[in-house]
Amino acid sequence: MTTVIYDTETTGLSRHFDVPLQAAFVVCGDDLVVQDEIVLRGRPPQHVIPSPDALLTTRTAPAMLDGAPLSHLDLMNAIASVVSMAGPACWVGYNSLKFDETILRQGFLQTLHPVYATQAPGCTRADVMVMAQAVAAHEPWALAVPLNEAGKPTFRLGALCAANGIVLPDDEAHDALADARATLAILRHLREAAPATFGTMMANSDRRHVLDMLRNTELLALTQHFGASKTLPIAPIVVSPANGSAFAVADLTVDPGTYLDTSEPELAELLAIRGPRPIFTIAANAQPMLFPVEHGGAAIVGRLSIEEYKARARRIRDDHGFVARLTAVLGQQFRDRAVVSQPEEQIYDRFVTKPDQGHSRRWHEISWEQRDRFGQVVIGDPRLQAFSRRMVFEAAPATMAPADRAAMTTWLVDRLLSDVDRPWMTIPAARRRLAALAAASSPGDVDRLKNIADISAWLDAKSASLDAMTD
Repeated sequence: MTTVIYDTETTGLSRHFDVPLQAAFVVCGDDLVVQDEIVLRGRPPQHVIPSPDALLTTRTAPAMLDGAPLSHLDLMNAIASVVSMAGPACWVGYNSLKFDETILRQGFLQTLHPVYATQAPGCTRADVMVMAQAVAAHEPWALAVPLNEAGKPTFRLGALCAANGIVLPDDEAHDALADARATLAILRHLREAAPATFGTMMANSDRRHVLDMLRNTELLALTQHFGASKTLPIAPIVVSPANGSAFAVADLTVDPGTYLDTSEPELAELLAIRGPRPIFTIAANAQPMLFPVEHGGAAIVGRLSIEEYKARARRIRDDHGFVARLTAVLGQQFRDRAVVSQPEEQIYDRFVTKPDQGHSRRWHEISWEQRDRFGQVVIGDPRLQAFSRRMVFEAAPATMAPADRAAMTTWLVDRLLSDVDRPWMTIPAARRRLAALAAASSPGDVDRLKNIADISAWLDAKSASLDAMTD
């Protein structure tokens, strides 16, 4: 299978409202030998203001933003082409399951591409940060884990590279290609230094393998990492009726007698507890640190014997009333999710229907003159209608009806110039953040202060342009 190591640099950290500015892909075979490298750079869409912190961290000057070769739509088209051409592949990143994957998913939705392209049939997903945490827990001699300023273990990519003799120069950190190459180097190190844990975690990159383990094994070891690693003995119980990738399990260090007789409302409260809880769900499609007991047993917390844990697991699964109540609660788990107003926040409300998947493909094939009407009349999903109109308004506003163009102008000005708190970055919010960053900077840090001044001037120009649109 093809292995693709990738990284993105983005306008900020919001999984809903920020977008990629750069994407890099290192294409390898099963042997992790590089076959190709692809680097793509794009401009943010007109309705997205990059976070000043992100621009300073990635050393992205406003001139680089405006001078990037691809529009946002062209960038996402190119990324979609890379994913399509790779075919069935293992998609590998660093902290990618929690961030890069969500950024790509959102970008695909907003540009009318298949949202779950990296989860197409035959694809698997691996996160090297998760794999490093698993190795640190189960084969600690194989990986040097550095400490942060607070004296706690850190798995930041740059620090982990430095601790293990992998060169990632400071001036290259937060460049997508450099970070992808460093991720590949860590991946190779884990393969050589900790083959047992590496093999298990690569197998866990396949959702089907994880679900098979959960369905057919009475006792497993699950490693969790919340600042520090802890390995629990767990009993798989039942898959969620609401999500085929969520599997309910029991922490066997907790006496089942404390919860087996609980009612459905009490079970719902138990599942909603933040932090450690006796019953919780595992995301089978998120490469869990799940091990056979013979591999992870030595790290298990608690003082009971393996046979005693197995007896607890049997007691839970044999209580058919409890399993039925738990299944019912899981089926209702997300029914009362808060209603959100922005289409970006509605990404998980429902899947794009097959007809609209076809309409989205057609949207990319027709001319700009046809796209606005097609997006509003033929496409049925209100989210996709909104995203279609945004893209047409940016790339070909003259093709829109005057009233629609005027409405979009009002939308854009309000979105970017509003001084009300919004979940996305506005120009007033960016100015306030720049002022705080300038005040916290050393007077001798000339380069940083110049970058801040350049970003401020860029925001002024953008604000003036928006003001002119309403004159």
